[in-house]
This record gives sequence, structure tokens and C-alpha cells, in this order.
Amino acid sequence: MKQYTYMMLKPDAFQDQQQEKILKMIKDHGLSIEASQTVEVTMDVMKILLEHYHQVIDEKGPDFHFPARLFNTFYFHGPHYIMPMKVSYEGDEDIIAYSRKLVGKTNPVDAKEGTIRATFSQDSYELADSENRLVNNVIHASDSIESAQRELQIWHDYL
Repeated sequence: MKQYTYMMLKPDAFQDQQQEKILKMIKDHGLSIEASQTVEVTMDVMKILLEHYHQVIDEKGPDFHFPARLFNTFYFHGPHYIMPMKVSYEGDEDIIAYSRKLVGKTNPVDAKEGTIRATFSQDSYELADSENRLVNNVIHASDSIESAQRELQIWHDYL
């Protein structure tokens, strides 16, 4: 049975043409990118990103200043592109667990060798906090089927 999830390349994935290597790694692990688009991060896209991350914003609370950090990370620093993706999988494992195992832990310094984040990011929470931004970990992967469905709906105009 074909399963679906949402993944998104973040701006730091577009440095040094890393995005092509990341996409190859995703495909080499048996995941299919059904729909994707490279999107310039404009103010309208920032509004969608705020909607996308609203649960994280609520969880972190006002003292973390997530919207400001998001803006600093996705709009001011580095390349100004993201790539929303509808991803499918027809293997035996749960797509969420399988894709998140490939992606690696959110904090790249904690990600296992061979994962996307360990391979393509040398950032850390500590460095990001010192620079008042979010951690540069190159990719987002939905953490549940419900999140994937919600995120696919949020980004449907780009898929």
C-alpha cells in the first residue's frame, strides 16, 4: 500500500547545491517524490511557514521568539528557497518512522552517521541559540500521519 508524507528542504539545503545530493539520498532509500517545487521565500511564503509551524510556536512559548528566529533563518540568512515535497513509500515500514530515521535527529550534532542531517549539516542548537535563529538542519519531515496530512494541505498550492 502506498503511504504519503510531507518533507521540505530548508534554505540551508540550497547552499553549495546540496539539494541535489539530498534528493538523491531520499530516492536511493526507496522514497518517491511525487510532487515538489523550489519556492522563493517571500513574505507570503513566510505566512505559510508560520501556519506550518504554529504548533511548534505554541510549544516553545513567547520567550523562545520562534517567529523571529524563523524569519532570521528562512528570510534573512543564506539562500532564500525551500522545497515542499509530497513523498510516497510502498515498503513494509511506516513511512513516518522510515523517513524520520533517514532524516536523523533534529539537532544535527545528535544525528546518526549516514542520515541526511549528519551528512549535510554541522549546526547545533547551541550555535543557533547564540545567533538567535533556528537550527540549520536542511530538511523537515512530518512527525505523524496527522501532521503529514495537515502539512500537505497547507502546502497544496505548491505540490
